[in-house]
Amino acid sequence: MMRSDRLPKRDLPVHTLESDLVVVGGGLSGVCCAITAAREGIKVILVQDRPVLGGNSSSEVRLWVLGATSHMGNNNRWAREGGVIDEILVENTYRNPEGNAIIFDTVLLDKVTSEPNITLLLNTAVYQVDKSDENTIRSVRAFCSQAQNEFELIAPLFCDTSGDGIVGFLSGAAFRMGAEGMEEFGEKFAPTKEYGELLGHSIYFYSKDTGVPVKFVPPAFALTDISKIPRYRSFNTKEYGCRLWWLEYGGRLDTVHQTEEIKWELWKVAYGAWD
Repeated sequence: MMRSDRLPKRDLPVHTLESDLVVVGGGLSGVCCAITAAREGIKVILVQDRPVLGGNSSSEVRLWVLGATSHMGNNNRWAREGGVIDEILVENTYRNPEGNAIIFDTVLLDKVTSEPNITLLLNTAVYQVDKSDENTIRSVRAFCSQAQNEFELIAPLFCDTSGDGIVGFLSGAAFRMGAEGMEEFGEKFAPTKEYGELLGHSIYFYSKDTGVPVKFVPPAFALTDISKIPRYRSFNTKEYGCRLWWLEYGGRLDTVHQTEEIKWELWKVAYGAWD
């Protein structure tokens, strides 16, 4: 039995960990970075704020791995990545020929945990950066939502693979969101003028045509006027299953700090469209 007398207040346990490199973000870039560094003898702490690795390619999102092959359009039919990402894809093909997203999670976990130089922290989000001087990060603070623990992670090197750039943002690094104009860097595929629109957030779902009417009681927050569904997306009775499986919204909002607002709008549409 664990007992404690009443106290004025309590602080969460803080665990201080030191390494040669802290990688913040457990998507594919973070996983490959951590594994590559670990194999060079570098002690790595890999911090991931989700319960699984893989980021957009994990079972939580299920966007399959794209790269040199760009196999959605076969843009580079004979191209192929090498290195760690190739190891992962080959291993996944061997273990997971049906492409099960949850099995892919285990392939990534196995790859990372097989490296003795990697300390993996799942369900752990970085929320603070501490500096030893203006240009040097001394440590980051992180919180594990499942164990109610805090971590102080100290290292001479930090790699921000978080997707939203949390370490760079908190450290005061310059940043921009949007697309620069073609003239700035001479990039031929850039727009003629800079703009601030972004890729939106997506929500995925699965639908089925049962052939008969089905009773559906939508949640209170479901969209009631489907004419208010954001433009560029239409629904019809012939689209179901994997033909209608995702919605995207939020490209004209702040996809970092307004992410919850965007999520609720997607939920409203996903549930309201079927009523």
